[in-house]
Amino acid sequence: MTKPLQDDLSHHQTGRARRAYTGVLWSGVNALLPAASGLIVFLVVSRVISPEEFGFVAFAVAIVGAIGAFSPAGFGDALVQRSELGSPHLNATFWLCLLWGVVLYVLAVVSAGPLSILLDDPMLAVLMPVIGLRLIMDLAAVVPTSLLSRKMEFRQLALRTLISSVVSLVACLLVLWMGYGFWALVMSQLIGALVVCAVSWLSVSWRPTWGVDRQALRDLSRFGGFASGSRLITTINVDQLLIGAFMGSTALGLFYFARRIFQMLNDVLTGALAAVSYPLLSSMQAEPEKLRETYLATTFLSSALSFPIFIGFALVANQVVPLVFGDQWLAAIPALQAFCAIGLLSCIGILQAALIRAKGRADWWMWYQVFQQVLTALVVLVLFPFGITAVVVGIAIKTWLVWPFVATSVGRIIDLSLLRYLAQFLPPLLGSLVMAVVVMALGFWMEHGTALTLAVQIVAGAVTYGATLLIVAGRRLQALRTTLRKR
Repeated sequence: MTKPLQDDLSHHQTGRARRAYTGVLWSGVNALLPAASGLIVFLVVSRVISPEEFGFVAFAVAIVGAIGAFSPAGFGDALVQRSELGSPHLNATFWLCLLWGVVLYVLAVVSAGPLSILLDDPMLAVLMPVIGLRLIMDLAAVVPTSLLSRKMEFRQLALRTLISSVVSLVACLLVLWMGYGFWALVMSQLIGALVVCAVSWLSVSWRPTWGVDRQALRDLSRFGGFASGSRLITTINVDQLLIGAFMGSTALGLFYFARRIFQMLNDVLTGALAAVSYPLLSSMQAEPEKLRETYLATTFLSSALSFPIFIGFALVANQVVPLVFGDQWLAAIPALQAFCAIGLLSCIGILQAALIRAKGRADWWMWYQVFQQVLTALVVLVLFPFGITAVVVGIAIKTWLVWPFVATSVGRIIDLSLLRYLAQFLPPLLGSLVMAVVVMALGFWMEHGTALTLAVQIVAGAVTYGATLLIVAGRRLQALRTTLRKR
């Protein structure tokens, strides 16, 4: 290999590493901002509206989401994954998504009345036509978002999220101050989607032209079709739909409350790595050793961050919920703790999904998601007579039973042994167990339910976990730190 070619390859790899590192930082900001904004909204709104009102919004969002799931949004993933991309591919994807979004919105408006009668929920007729506007805005932003992700422009994505979070937060608090209750949640979602769409287009130079190139659609159709199918499965909230239909608005409100807190934690913990991992792993398809090592490193980092948070939060949830959100949400605590058990695997599952899609196996991941959703539906249908806690615990058990099969399949794709993969979780798990002992001991010795006890538990748990992790995985952490500094 000639020296100029070696220099070019070195420059390319260094640039990719630098983009990945800065991408993690900016994607961390991108994940933290909406979570912080959502937490403020959640804190304020949860003290004003009841679980039943939460259920009204959650049911309408779930139905509109189910309608929106039948969209070609997965073509955006195809734009990121494709090695050779031209303007015809972008143009075809834009018009396909936009026109599809308009059709889906019309469907949401037309079906709102009949569904409200069929499901005996008059609020659906009011909420669905408003919430459905998101369908058009989300699909209109597919192409610019894909371009930003493909180029690893995570700074622009973070700035977009910052603007959207601030504007939607202000709008939500304003609507709440005016006395419109749960409409604050609705307006927060709509305005946030509108700002994301507008800023996305302002962040890219490409603009669509009239006409659709059929060959360009065919180029994207296989990967885009399976990616859209996977999105369809994951977007449809089967659990919310079935709980709303069989258990009523109050049960759905408790479920939505617990899952919303779980989602905010999960977004903060894994948002940065999730956003960066897919384009980064896609760029390493021809470098199997680097792909394997990068996957192991991101898995270790993700578990090191998420394990103590989810385990710790499950231990103090019975103190956090009444202190922060109010006593009306006490019934949601067991469900929230079950979601924390799911969170231990969700942080890993996000990276597994990124690797599978990066290897071009969108078809495999889609069928896996179909299987998961079918199992979730069966769990809800069997356990709903026993209450919302039984339903969420059942979903958690189902998730843990299925995970080993996924881990084994992912290992085969990149020639990774199961033992080497599982070894990434041992240090975070050991640190979390030591932390749990300290947190529970403090809860036993100190006065229960006070802000002081909670603060002491959090600080002591964080210090204990950090010290344990340094002892058992100090060399691994130092190696990762050195690698990042060099790059």
